[in-house]
Amino acid sequence: MEKKIRKPTVTETCLVILAIIAVGFVLSNAERVAIPLTLAFILTLLFTPVIKAGEPYKIPPFVMVIMIIVCFFGVFLPLGIFLNTRLQSTIQLLPTYHSRLVGLGRALLERYQVPTSFLDSINWYNTMGRYLSGMTGFMLNWLGNLVMVMVFLIFMLLESPYIDDRLKLAFKGENGDKITLMAEKIVGQISKYLRTLALISLSTGTLVWGALSALKIEFAMTWGILAFIFNFVPTVGSIAASLPPVLVAIVQYYPDPVPAVLTFLALLAIQFTMGNILTPKIMGDTLGLSPVVILISLMFWGLIWGITGALLSVPLAVMIKIICENIEPLHFMAVLMSSAHSRPHEEVSE
Repeated sequence: MEKKIRKPTVTETCLVILAIIAVGFVLSNAERVAIPLTLAFILTLLFTPVIKAGEPYKIPPFVMVIMIIVCFFGVFLPLGIFLNTRLQSTIQLLPTYHSRLVGLGRALLERYQVPTSFLDSINWYNTMGRYLSGMTGFMLNWLGNLVMVMVFLIFMLLESPYIDDRLKLAFKGENGDKITLMAEKIVGQISKYLRTLALISLSTGTLVWGALSALKIEFAMTWGILAFIFNFVPTVGSIAASLPPVLVAIVQYYPDPVPAVLTFLALLAIQFTMGNILTPKIMGDTLGLSPVVILISLMFWGLIWGITGALLSVPLAVMIKIICENIEPLHFMAVLMSSAHSRPHEEVSE
């Protein structure tokens, strides 16, 4: 017999809206602690299966935690330093590229007898400078938060093997089974999402790096790494990662337009295939999230936490959906958040 979903009352709906506003306000003002804590929690969900994989081999949890921390720190710290160095080099060359770009614009407009006075009102240098400086600030902030993330992550990973037992002791009976099942689903779906998205992002960055290297575009490796990072941001990330290489190609090969056109077409083909065909197909089937919900989550968390919030927007939306599936008064929200080709699981009590 199909289970009927109770419609929410006006009071419940208003309370949910007020709760969202209140949570957003608190998280926005406590971002220095909330961001590292949230990131460490999501990483804990990702690495918990790795710790459990060592149980059949009698490997102590603290040994697995040390291995995870060493690998994580050894990958992300050099990556952040490398990216910050490359961005600083790009900022130093920005005045040269700015003068070339403005000169090219004037030459093209004069060729077709178009007034060039409006170019003086467009400050390309400040616009690109703010963009790159913002990225540099984000990387420095990210490196500064890395230590705090490591501290939270170590304690959470050490506690993770005992969470199931503590949940069963704290919530005995049917409620304990439901909460344990909900925790297992969160760990499973978030881990699967992060692994899948990391693989897609790595493929995107590698393809961008290869294509730009073949076209001999300057800073090809930098653009490939940025494409990898920005692919974690739904929709707008691919656009933000594609604009700088095209501008560099225009300046680098002027007056020959062919390399710039080929760069644009190559990036368009890569981003369209990976971002608009492969990623929505895999992520939609895996998460069961509506594309509208993904965009709303992106705007909400991006507004609160900036680039970091945009990167964390989809994992947080998945966690909210799973929790709503298992709390009967909030089950309607899980239905609204689901995609057209999926239905929320009905683990709520009969």
